Amino acid sequence: MTNRLKKSEAYRVLILCAQTLVREGLRLLMAGDEDLDVVAVTAAVAEVVTAVSRHKPDVLIIAVGWEGEDCTAVLQQLKAACPDLPLLVISPDIRPEQVQAALTAGANGYLPLSADLDELARSVFTVCRGEVSIHAAILPILYIHMAGQTPAEETPGFDDLSPRQREVLACLVRGLSDRDIAQELFISVRTVQTHLTHIYNKLGVRSRTEAAVMAVHAGWFME
Repeated sequence: MTNRLKKSEAYRVLILCAQTLVREGLRLLMAGDEDLDVVAVTAAVAEVVTAVSRHKPDVLIIAVGWEGEDCTAVLQQLKAACPDLPLLVISPDIRPEQVQAALTAGANGYLPLSADLDELARSVFTVCRGEVSIHAAILPILYIHMAGQTPAEETPGFDDLSPRQREVLACLVRGLSDRDIAQELFISVRTVQTHLTHIYNKLGVRSRTEAAVMAVHAGWFME
């Protein structure tokens, strides 16, 4: 298993999923990871508040998006009931408009069903740190979808970036993780994170998603 940034004890996970096989499959999958502790599973949104109060999870994983399920409505209801609890969505629906709607409704992260255990664990750690986590397979089309929604406008800051910072930003647009960027540019993960901090400051953004959307919107890396 790859190295991850995590707290000293396992993250406490609550799973919400109406599909029995998916719900129990996620429980069994995470049982093999010492960094994740599934404290409870539930099939009903109405049971979440009680489960949160009883088990004090660090994150709520919501497996939704099958036929007849309204992901946005579920997220809005959960965010209103548990505003401080990170919500991580796992769904077969990875259309960019659906992912954007989920993020707007309160999701802190979004994964496709094709995600593996390590990707799931990294997303848990990321959302628990207060950051947004979107799977690399979703990011490029999401960025392009979001960037095309508003007219292009002046976006200062690109000229202030160093050549290396532009390389790191280009990797963000491609959906690469910190570790992937480090491997591609032959630098350490810590150096990547330092570059990201400088990029955010220069562009006036707070996250990798905002930085990448700005880059795509401005056409900085579009051929």
